[in-house]
Amino acid sequence: MRKSKQEILKSLKNTFCRIKLSKINGVGVFAIRDIPKGINPFNIAKAGDWQKFEVAELKFLDKSIVEMIASFFTIQKDNTVYIPKGGLNEMNISYFMNDSKNANVKMVKDEVNFITLRKIKKGEEITVSYETYLEK
Repeated sequence: MRKSKQEILKSLKNTFCRIKLSKINGVGVFAIRDIPKGINPFNIAKAGDWQKFEVAELKFLDKSIVEMIASFFTIQKDNTVYIPKGGLNEMNISYFMNDSKNANVKMVKDEVNFITLRKIKKGEEITVSYETYLEK
């Protein structure tokens, strides 16, 4: 279903982040304006839009695709990985967050959405603890 202009404008009003060079690692996600505590600065992913794979199921894919999967998604201790139903073409800006022990966002219960832990100031890099991606 196509989004109406009003839905797109509402989504644009709720844009908080951009990707740019990071002092932590490569590129990262940065606040383009102040972000309040307790909100999802991305508000995109839905838990039902992901599928669990055994890493062995991906062996027929081109090596560069498997490398991207390993770079952007967490390989679990049981050698499985969750991939969005749209594959790598469905990646969103949150995939570019860098790891930090002093993260300013955390993953919430459905394992694909995030919430700010405190107010994030304009220009600040948005980070998450990668350890929270691993299944308990």
